[in-house]
Amino acid sequence: MSVDRLSSTASLIAALRGDVLRKMEQRPKAEPSPASQSGRQPPQIAQLRVQLVDIARAADLSDPVQVRQARTRMLRSVLLWEFGDAFRDHPEWRPLMDYLSSALDDDAANARFLRLLQALKGKTKRTSR
Repeated sequence: MSVDRLSSTASLIAALRGDVLRKMEQRPKAEPSPASQSGRQPPQIAQLRVQLVDIARAADLSDPVQVRQARTRMLRSVLLWEFGDAFRDHPEWRPLMDYLSSALDDDAANARFLRLLQALKGKTKRTSR
């Protein structure tokens, strides 16, 4: 994977993060968020780890289709954890998912992802759902 792809991906994520933050600042302050109305707290990093371990454990590493699906599910989980569930409604959601998936389509990135899946399969759950 070339450095150009990483810098392009990083700049795209930074631009999206800035867009989300600007939209959050424009939201009226008096309006409580849906998460605070329901008493839910934003997801913690431990919850993300549990999700990623669950995704890794469900994937058959000998099946390339399942590995690709696991990669897509992990990307989605990380993006939603970072930006919130409402990010799925952002107009750049699908293009970002497609771009990140294609950026990880080379053999070296796939080998690293397989090592990540193997490492996550060996992890024990630290938190319960």
